[in-house]
Amino acid sequence: MKLYKAIGFFARGILRIFFRIEIEGKEYALEENGLICSNHISNWDPVFISAFYPYPIYWMAKEELFHNPLLRRLLTRLGAFPVDREKNDLSALKKALRLSKKGCNVGIFPEGTRVKERDPSLVKSGVGLLAMKTKGRVSPVSIRGNYRIFSRIKLVIQPPLEPQDLAPQGTKGQEAYQEVSMKIMDKIYGEG
Repeated sequence: MKLYKAIGFFARGILRIFFRIEIEGKEYALEENGLICSNHISNWDPVFISAFYPYPIYWMAKEELFHNPLLRRLLTRLGAFPVDREKNDLSALKKALRLSKKGCNVGIFPEGTRVKERDPSLVKSGVGLLAMKTKGRVSPVSIRGNYRIFSRIKLVIQPPLEPQDLAPQGTKGQEAYQEVSMKIMDKIYGEG
């Protein structure tokens, strides 16, 4: 993780030059075994979150990024791993579970793609599955603002959700996973 820390240090410096950064809730950041979930407004989001979240995150990243050999090597060294967003990617879910069992923080964007406004129809049940299977804590993170040069960007780390906070109410299987995913998104968007 030396490369992760070095790039994080460099990214923080660059981002602070071009944006007015505000961080809220650092005290709620999870040191280990957390599922870091955020809204997704830009390709910059994982860089921004990784630079300012106090602990390392192993990101689940879209498979297309790994088609370029140089980018694949860099992302892999930073701890990212591919997920096929077009199907239920069991290998990515298993990788996330293995990392969680080792005590690592795993990062995921529950909507699976960049969105400007909340769209509940985009929320994937996979994040609910991961939250229930890992029985770990979920760290909801909100990015507010945009990435226009010299604009203000606020990163809000919400208080973590405990496994008992996420327990589905009378549902099972896919329906339960979707319910848990929606609870996480409600927290990210400040509605829960």
